[in-house]
Parts: sequence; C-alpha cells; structure tokens
Amino acid sequence: MSSSGTELATIRSHIAGLPGWGSGDMVIEPAIPVLASPSWRGVDGFPWRATRKGSDESIFIKRMDRDAELYIDVACAFESAQRASDLGIGPKVLLADAKAGHLVMEDLNRGWRVGTLERMLEPKIVDAVIAARRLFQTGQPLPRRKSVFDEIEDFYTAAMAANAQLPLDAEWMVKELRFAADAFGELDITPVPIHGDGNVSNILISDAGEIRLIDWDRATTADPLEDIGSFLVEAFAQEPEARDAFIRNAGAFEEGAFNRARIYGVADDLRWGLIGALLAARSARNTLEFYKFASWRFVRCRMAVREPRFGEMLRRLA
Repeated sequence: MSSSGTELATIRSHIAGLPGWGSGDMVIEPAIPVLASPSWRGVDGFPWRATRKGSDESIFIKRMDRDAELYIDVACAFESAQRASDLGIGPKVLLADAKAGHLVMEDLNRGWRVGTLERMLEPKIVDAVIAARRLFQTGQPLPRRKSVFDEIEDFYTAAMAANAQLPLDAEWMVKELRFAADAFGELDITPVPIHGDGNVSNILISDAGEIRLIDWDRATTADPLEDIGSFLVEAFAQEPEARDAFIRNAGAFEEGAFNRARIYGVADDLRWGLIGALLAARSARNTLEFYKFASWRFVRCRMAVREPRFGEMLRRLA
C-alpha cells in the first residue's frame, strides 16, 4: 500500500470509531488547497474532508504534517482547539489524537466562508472576533508558555543551524526585537491563554455573521496584548483602523498598551519570517513557496523597525 493509501486507511479507522460513522461508505478527499504564499493555509496539517456517500453529511480532518514538529507543540494546539470547541468559539472537535496527529472536527463548509480583509471592515465581525479571543483568555493557563519573543530566539537559532536563507539584516532585526523583549520584561504582565495567530484566514464567518477561530497551533500562555497585536498587524494595515480595533478590544485608548500591542505585531512578522525560512530549508515539500511567504513578513518587519515611530513606541510603553 502507498504512503497516501496507508494514511487514508488510518484516517478511515479513526473516523469509524465516531458515533454514526462506523458503518456505510464514505469518501475521503482533500478539503482545501495547501499553500504557503500569499496566505499560510493548510500548511500545518493536510486538510481532508470525509463525506458519507448518498448524503451531505461531512466532517473535517486535519492531519498534522511531519514539518509540524519543527515549530508546533501539537498536544497544546489540540488542547486549545478542544477548549475553543467547548467554549463555542471554534469548530466542534469530534476527536483529537495528538500522538497520531489527527484532529477531527465538524465541517464548517456550507454557509461559512474564510475571513478576508474586507470583512474586517465590519464592526460586528471585529467585535465578534475580539469577544472570542477574550473569552478564550479567561481559561486556565495552557501547558505551553512561550511568548513571541521566546519563539523569535528559538526559530532564529533553528534557522541558523539549518543554514537557512536569511536576509542580510536578519540579525539586526532580531537584536532590535530583543530590545523590545527587554523593555517588556520590566512590565507587570499577567499571562493568559491566547490564540496567538492573527491571520484573518483563521477566522470562519457564517452567512449569519457568527465567527469561529481555527488553527490553534500558536496557542500559548502569554500577554493578552500579544493576541490583539497579532490580529492588528494582520487585519489593519493603517494605524487609524488598528487604533479603532484596539479601543473596541480594551474599551478605551491607553497609549502604552496600544504601543505594546503594535510592537507585538512587529515581532509576529519576524517570527513568521523565521518560520518560513526554516521550513524553506528543512521541509521536503519543495513545491510550497515558504521563502516567498517569509520574505514578505521580513519586509513588513523591516519597514516597521526602521520607522522612527518604533523607537518612540518602545519609549512609551507605560
């Protein structure tokens, strides 16, 4: 049996143990295209859809790729997806097997669409996304406790060890964000569980305006402003819109907290640039444009750090 045939057989055996799926024929096929650039979609785990023949009933299966061990704590990611399911802010989890790397969920297909930047212009959608993130933050700490600054150090070390292609100023960007990490270390921050990934394609929106957060692979216990910071940098290119979303999150404007969130967004770009560079060097999936994705994140980080406002934000954290 081929490797793909073995994989499908394993997925089929997992599904067969679910209530109502133990009998009858089913069709298992790829759910969405996998691409790294321009959007990191389906990269962490190959997405499958299982449909019962003769009906519209389907379920969604995420099978973590071997690359996941390079940059994801799968057990924590699956635990976070289960928590989101229990809270009603993520797809309902039917089975989570971290050892096998299989996450089986309800299939939010018909009547749901992936979030886009245009939908982030709708106040009701932004409010729903913010409310979901804040609800998740009320839970118990997750076993993973790494901030974006911790991950920058980890992935920079890993990228260097892999002889990854990095921009000439990569070390400079890392050093600049170390200054930020040192400044944040002086603040009184209470870590909470966070989603940790602001990519708008990780938001599913129903025709009725409901939202669900997906892809909990960066979930961790960290500063709650890190969560809103990664969302701001992805969803709002201009500061006025980012400021408005921040106020919707905090209830009021506080300059030090806003600066902190914005710097977290800059750090998020550097982290993802390093992840992309690492996978470009280490992944066997050479058809995905990992470095193209990395280059864009490096460019955005570089632009932000070079602005005089970056230093001003660092000076005004409190």
